[in-house]
Amino acid sequence: MKTILVLILAFPFLVAAGEDCPGVRSLAVEAACREACGTRLMYDMCMDALREKFEPDPSHSVVVIAYAVLAAQRARGSYAATGDTASGLLRGSLGRDERAAYEACIEEYVYADLSMYRVANDMLPSCRFGGLVEEYMNGLVHLESCRDRLMRLAASPLYAMNLVDRNKALLAYSLAKLLGI
Repeated sequence: MKTILVLILAFPFLVAAGEDCPGVRSLAVEAACREACGTRLMYDMCMDALREKFEPDPSHSVVVIAYAVLAAQRARGSYAATGDTASGLLRGSLGRDERAAYEACIEEYVYADLSMYRVANDMLPSCRFGGLVEEYMNGLVHLESCRDRLMRLAASPLYAMNLVDRNKALLAYSLAKLLGI
């Protein structure tokens, strides 16, 4: 809860830092989502995410770093919820394979979250776009490693959560691509 509060309070300062990046364009919410997303599912997810904090009026443009930061923060929030669920499952009665998969997923999520943290709190706000693609991909690799472990189980409540997390990570990356990375 403290992490979420800190992120909410820090958001205006993170966005302001990115507004000074040279060559970064501004787009309206709908234009950014249309350009960033190749499928209806991702477009709808983008619109839902951005409308939460930004005016959807087509005449209102926002620097795209603000969109990328918000998407990265939302991904991190989703990762935290999945990690909490995995930790809760570990407190219950599990088979050896389930326990091993959930423990490994928790570790993978720590690394995925660190990557998205660097993106949202360091790289984007300070206009450091070199290595940004690699940072997003590093996080996705960890999420997919968890997915691969979950797929070996008969059924897992974490599988659907992991799918949502990967989609949110992909949305964050897609919005960052608007920066020309």
